[in-house]
Amino acid sequence: MPSTIKESCILIRSSSNKDAKRLAIDAYHKLKERNFNVFLDFLLSKDVDDADKVCLDDTVDFIFVFGGDGTILKTFANWKNVPILGVNCGRVGFLTEITPDEFESAIEKLEKKEYFIETNSALAVSTKTYPTISAANDVIVTSDKIGQMILLRIEVNDKFLYTLHGDGLIIASCVGSSAYSLSAGGSLIMPQVDAFTLVPICPFSKRVIPIVVPSTAKIIVKNLSKYRAGKVVIDGQSYYSLGYKESIKVDKSNESIGFVRFSENYVSRVREKLLRFNPDDIDE
Repeated sequence: MPSTIKESCILIRSSSNKDAKRLAIDAYHKLKERNFNVFLDFLLSKDVDDADKVCLDDTVDFIFVFGGDGTILKTFANWKNVPILGVNCGRVGFLTEITPDEFESAIEKLEKKEYFIETNSALAVSTKTYPTISAANDVIVTSDKIGQMILLRIEVNDKFLYTLHGDGLIIASCVGSSAYSLSAGGSLIMPQVDAFTLVPICPFSKRVIPIVVPSTAKIIVKNLSKYRAGKVVIDGQSYYSLGYKESIKVDKSNESIGFVRFSENYVSRVREKLLRFNPDDIDE
């Protein structure tokens, strides 16, 4: 067994996936055997008798997340700027890097430094009355009543873009471009492209279209519905209402979300996880 302490890491598991619990406990023991400095989150520490103290600061080198994309987003809410190695225990797991069967191989690559960190810009959401919140995935402004349209004014870099009358607007990061934004008609953004995308949700006018902007852009969304409040949803969680003529500003956050990657595999991930039912090349 190696005699020196290696990188420190924290293990986090999905709260609803039984396989994630079992796999995380098994990973804990394997990492300890390889002399990694291992911590556990509060949920997982209840399942391991000899666990080290729960890590309460952000001094770890990596975060192992056992779950799917939702668990990764929840992890970002509590751990900013710490690289995440996702172990897919969910269905799609687009943001994850390995399957459970690849875990031991991943440990060896970490030991040999055969990896790189893919860093993605996060969104910063601010208003006049609420503190700034960082979003790894997306920011959604919609009506506070399901099924009712809302009127929004959109500005980019202090220039009027368009008025949106529809179900709402999605502002997605590169990471979030593979989620709700994609389902609503937006484009995937590769990690090498530091950009955000604005995607209208069911606009009344088909001339109101998605647009990709650089991450340096400042986006203003104002509610112009006199009798309907807007709702601001950040990474899947509702945060506050947006009254008549109230607005939010969305720009690049000082915080980022990073992923441990073992290869430039973005196209392969798209192919395997988002285009699974698309046929292979067909000979003419």
